[in-house]
Amino acid sequence: MFNLKKLYLNFLSYLNIFKMDIEPNDENNESIVNDFNSGQSESDNEENNNNIINQEIEIQNKKYNSAIYNFNYTYSFFKTHNILYTNYKCRVCNADMKIVNEKTFLDKICFRCIKRNPKHDVKISIRKNTFLEDIRINMISLFFLIFDCFINKLSANKAMIEFKNFQEQIDVDNVSISNIQKLFRVLRNKIKIKMHNDWKNNPLATEPYSDGISRVEIDESKIISNNDKTYYMFELIDRQTKNARVYCVLDKRTKETLLPLIKNNIYTVDDIKVKKYNNAEEIHNNCFSTRIYSDCWSAYQYRDFRELGFLLHRINHSVWFGLGNFHTNTVEGLWSQIKRICSDFSGINVTSLNYLSNNGVEIREYLDDWICFSLFFRDIERFKLNTNLKINLLINYLKNI
Repeated sequence: MFNLKKLYLNFLSYLNIFKMDIEPNDENNESIVNDFNSGQSESDNEENNNNIINQEIEIQNKKYNSAIYNFNYTYSFFKTHNILYTNYKCRVCNADMKIVNEKTFLDKICFRCIKRNPKHDVKISIRKNTFLEDIRINMISLFFLIFDCFINKLSANKAMIEFKNFQEQIDVDNVSISNIQKLFRVLRNKIKIKMHNDWKNNPLATEPYSDGISRVEIDESKIISNNDKTYYMFELIDRQTKNARVYCVLDKRTKETLLPLIKNNIYTVDDIKVKKYNNAEEIHNNCFSTRIYSDCWSAYQYRDFRELGFLLHRINHSVWFGLGNFHTNTVEGLWSQIKRICSDFSGINVTSLNYLSNNGVEIREYLDDWICFSLFFRDIERFKLNTNLKINLLINYLKNI
């Protein structure tokens, strides 16, 4: 028979690990555990024990939430991890500013100049110059929506449902669905900016295989079609490290668009090294340490890649899909991962594109945000990160530089 007494003791130990306000040796807990040894019938005993355990779980959840979801803790968390700034300078006198209570601000506090006088009284929000500046959501709700909903791949609609349940335990102001959508949109944009900056400083193909050769696959894939226009993304993936780069190129798949992306994202040998060798065979054997695998799209020409310092292998998919190292299966599987993650959020869709203008910059920004957002969760799945590591990874993308 299932041992409820053992289950409850394990539950108490679990709570103790997370430093809850409950001790396995408390008198109340001992009395609860002793109920398992009472002379009641097994069915009544099991029902009572289940009720007791459920009550204890509810009590501890409330204690946990009251300890975590309060303004002092959340504000300290954002400051500690450099998501909010800890100090500001007065824009008038350049003096230091300090935290004061101010009911007119959303967070009920603000920074105020220490040299204030009747003619000089500067106040600024604690969110000034951060990505949270235009988000009209209180600090406690922000903490919950970011580190409980967004990090767990909840869409804005599902996050709204979770927030309603959250409100039953924590007394916070209502948050509209439009504000949650705006918050998630800003978070995706923040991830994209940080990801693109990292890509500039860390090219692919820097960790070759044991034979000294790096192998990179490239491909262009259709994202979505709208108003007789088809939008594409350009993908690069390192076979050794499985690191990937994906860019929205709109409807431009020409070599003028793709070759600069290849040059900027893949490590190349120095031109001085090429000049050391006298003939094409020596250059081929000693300098082309990176092999690039692609399909037979017209933008990929051997001469162009040779000038960039790469050796190109083209696979004709109308004849075969590859043999041995000669394939593009890795990069083609990348799009299926991105598509699956986006589908969980109903992310890239024609309805959303219709709200954007025909300006290519807006469309590119929108698609790049979703692509990088999908790559972020791809890394979480690839490395099988637990909750703490997921939060640390997200903080790394959100903190101010």
